[in-house]
Amino acid sequence: MGNAVWWVIGTVATVAFVAFVAMVVRETARPYEDERSLAARLAHTGQPVLAEVLALDRQPGGKPYAAPMKLGVRYADANGREQRADLRVYIDRELLAAFMPGKTIHVRYDANHPSRLAVDRQLSPTEIPATWRNK
Repeated sequence: MGNAVWWVIGTVATVAFVAFVAMVVRETARPYEDERSLAARLAHTGQPVLAEVLALDRQPGGKPYAAPMKLGVRYADANGREQRADLRVYIDRELLAAFMPGKTIHVRYDANHPSRLAVDRQLSPTEIPATWRNK
């Protein structure tokens, strides 16, 4: 085979590998993005409630300033029933102390589906606003 054929094979293999890596990274970030978009929706329509943090587990990956965390919480819905949920949230390293087990945080949930829950970022911030992060 000629050099052109090997070049095409190498280029196709490289593109396929890059696409595979991008797909894996995207799937890993999806739960965190879903929680963030749910939080934006529930900020207007969700039922506010206090939740006790039961567990805080660091997940692989992250950003230089924010750690991906699995947050286990317990709260009471509008009917007084205890609910438990696990959230996947990016939390800035400087704010992790507010999410330690035993702490109380503000969350919002969907009254029709109490298991749909997100951190209320107005009352329990998960990130420190910084203009340099958006660049």
